[in-house]
Amino acid sequence: MNMQAEDKVKILSDLVSFDSRNGGERPVAEYLKKVFDEHGITSTVLPLSVNGDDRANLVAEIGSGKPVIGFTGHMDIVDYNAADWDTDPLKLTEKDGNLYGRGASDMKSGLAAMVLAMLELKEHESELNGTIRLLATAGEEVGMNGSEELEAQGYMEDVSALVVGEPTGYRAAYASKGELNVTLKSQGKAAHSSMPQFGINAVQQLIDVWNKIYASLEDSLPLSIDEDLGQTLFNLDVIQGGTQPNVIPENAEAEINIRTTPEFANDKLEAVIAKDIELFNESAQGEITSEVTMDIVPVKGDKDSVLIQSIKTLAEEHGVTDLPIVAMPGGCDASRLLLHKEIGFPVAVFGPGVPKMAHQANEYCTEQVYFDFIDIYPKLMVKMLDAMK
Repeated sequence: MNMQAEDKVKILSDLVSFDSRNGGERPVAEYLKKVFDEHGITSTVLPLSVNGDDRANLVAEIGSGKPVIGFTGHMDIVDYNAADWDTDPLKLTEKDGNLYGRGASDMKSGLAAMVLAMLELKEHESELNGTIRLLATAGEEVGMNGSEELEAQGYMEDVSALVVGEPTGYRAAYASKGELNVTLKSQGKAAHSSMPQFGINAVQQLIDVWNKIYASLEDSLPLSIDEDLGQTLFNLDVIQGGTQPNVIPENAEAEINIRTTPEFANDKLEAVIAKDIELFNESAQGEITSEVTMDIVPVKGDKDSVLIQSIKTLAEEHGVTDLPIVAMPGGCDASRLLLHKEIGFPVAVFGPGVPKMAHQANEYCTEQVYFDFIDIYPKLMVKMLDAMK
């Protein structure tokens, strides 16, 4: 298939033009289906179980049989303030060798490169030693509900390796921390601040229970150390309570963010927090309750896997002689897609883009890196099918 540079840029330009801020992925999925249909590639738009009129995943395949190698990218983008941009965020703009637009790095360039790789390989489909499966997901930026549904629907059961096209540039990641968000709610009783004995201070309760939880999490740190990912990180990031200085606050709320490792994973941390709340409530006048609002498990692949080695070989062909192989502090759709895969499953986060530009104003991907990955991905697809046959 002989696509010109402008054809390759057009697909990315089309993807950037969709306003898929934390939603609205279904039009993106339907656009990709149209592209695949035009090239004779089987694909399916899968509306999400909630808001399916607006939100959907897409699955596309080339080849047949095993092994099945998965490639995944998300269709949603984060919000933006157009006033902070020098260009229209929803119009791909080429300038000084860069491609500007919301999602140009995170991660419509990776998604476009995967699509283009499949288009290129389609004419040689009969020569493929297995199946390439693209999983284009909704909702990665908030909740990862798209990848959660794809995993529950069985699209990962027969997958032997997974490539995530998040922006890494010329780095590859094989592991990432999990994430646990917990909301604490404190129920007290209002009173005049000159007579606090007639009230129950919900803010003070929140502070007291957080101090207990903080101490317990600190005690767990030595148990959480991973040689690649480091130790658990936790922060109290949001706190709200009270209405005015002369009223004892009746309600208060706080949000905790925890970055987790396989050694002391999410369920153990949930148990620690639940136990501290239970002990606190036994002697408290008011009540503390909690709700887990995000539960993303840590991912740890194998840095010596055939997938990582294949990526290093292909990077060398593009002049990168010492490709950094890293563990990432943040999470991605792999956390949901690999939910029932064992530690060490072949996974790599490897995609075009400038990592530091993700979620930033004037987000961009360099043209060179974008075109490099359009060349690398089809080679990686073939290489992995052959290696895992």
